[in-house]
Amino acid sequence: MGLVTHITKTQKTFKVKPTTSILVLDSNPNLRYLYVQALQQAGYQVFSATTIHEARKLLTNHPINLFLSDTHINNQDQGIGLMYEQLNTFTQRNIKTIMMSSHVQYERICQEMGVDIFIEKPVAIDRLVTLVNRLV
Repeated sequence: MGLVTHITKTQKTFKVKPTTSILVLDSNPNLRYLYVQALQQAGYQVFSATTIHEARKLLTNHPINLFLSDTHINNQDQGIGLMYEQLNTFTQRNIKTIMMSSHVQYERICQEMGVDIFIEKPVAIDRLVTLVNRLV
């Protein structure tokens, strides 16, 4: 995973693995806050976005390793639209993907698109963190 930083301290070299960066896209502020807090406590660097525009900007400007998104953003299926739009970029940059939805009919669509994991909402926070740990 990326570059390894070497830290020299009293003639000893320690290898520090770069932080895994996660982008959380969810228009529900309460859920987004819970996801961000849980993932940060698990040791991840977490960026969050409320809109598709914010998510695109973060994907362009930051080295994201995992994209976690709801299928519906602001009551539209924009999350799945962004996933479809960015799929080639995700593959080229080796960005892992998790899509979440309370609409189970999206599971098949997400699988066909190549999403790594589909989660039916509501999701237990500890389960979400476990799935993220396995994926990255």
